[in-house]
Amino acid sequence: MQKTSSFEIVLLIVGLAAGFLGFQLINKMYIAEGELSWLMIIAIFNWLMLIVLFILLSLAVDLSRKEFTEIKNLIEILTKQKKR
Repeated sequence: MQKTSSFEIVLLIVGLAAGFLGFQLINKMYIAEGELSWLMIIAIFNWLMLIVLFILLSLAVDLSRKEFTEIKNLIEILTKQKKR
């Protein structure tokens, strides 16, 4: 089990804040306008894309951390074999 880094915590907080605030702002604009306009559809699409980008960034960080751990383990194994 790996320890959670400060970057992942900040990413989680920013992602949740962007999701919550984006939903609140889009909801307020929908209530104010009373209809679904093209600008509203564009705003919703951009908000959803931002959420997807946060998820992809989180996955990329996790995968890079796993790859780093595997490379570190391979280096240890190779150095042990070289000493024999």
